[in-house]
Amino acid sequence: MIRPIVLLVLALLFISSPAPAQNAQQELNDQMWEAVRKGDVALVTALLDKGADVNAKFRYGTTALFKAAERGHTEVVKLLIARGADVSVKDTFYGATAMTWALQNDHIGAVGALLEKDTASVNDVLTTGAREGKSELVKVALARGTAKPETLTAALAVAMNDKDKVEIAEMLKKAGALPPLEVDAATLQSYVGKYKSEQGPEITFAIKDGKFIGIAAGQQPLVMMATDKTTFRPVAFDGISIAFTVEADKASGFTFKQGPTTLLYKRVEETKP
Repeated sequence: MIRPIVLLVLALLFISSPAPAQNAQQELNDQMWEAVRKGDVALVTALLDKGADVNAKFRYGTTALFKAAERGHTEVVKLLIARGADVSVKDTFYGATAMTWALQNDHIGAVGALLEKDTASVNDVLTTGAREGKSELVKVALARGTAKPETLTAALAVAMNDKDKVEIAEMLKKAGALPPLEVDAATLQSYVGKYKSEQGPEITFAIKDGKFIGIAAGQQPLVMMATDKTTFRPVAFDGISIAFTVEADKASGFTFKQGPTTLLYKRVEETKP
């Protein structure tokens, strides 16, 4: 009766123990992470040559590229990208990318290296530079030459009325940025009011200090910019559009779009006591 029990124990040990090959791969990946953290280009190269996975996932789904971008190790960023690093990966905690970390930590070199591959982020880089008054970011983004005209205009709208952003405004004008479309006061006033949707938060539009602003429930006010007479977007960032529906010279609602999401809002008529 002893032998079957011994065999069973050995079998269970064998099944529950990770394969040596898996251990070796994980060790290589961990060594690569540490080398990236230190900015050791030669060691990162050697570990990749040995078989370290350039897109191995670590805590919260981050990759080595995240750490290189966060630390500002530009040459390591370039190496990882050249060896196939995926610039589009988002972590599972913040929903951030490697570009997010490079921007947050003002690592201009890393931002430029990432833009070589992550061309879709050029508008985000440009907007961030204009909003935060960081001319080097604006230069890096403009050097790509692929920023959308609408983003150029929004960046100029952020910079043109700020005495500390004169240099940025001039750079944007030279790059072809046009001033935002001006909508007459009477038309803007017709959009002022409170709006509700069955899915999204309540949104109120108002005019303050001559600016048209949108305020979602529980959020900070956003200055809005017209892309045509009935369509607006936040000045501070891309990706959202508000298209008003006008009936009898007054907005009855609007269509909210953000990526694949479309929501219909209706004006809430105020009742007077």
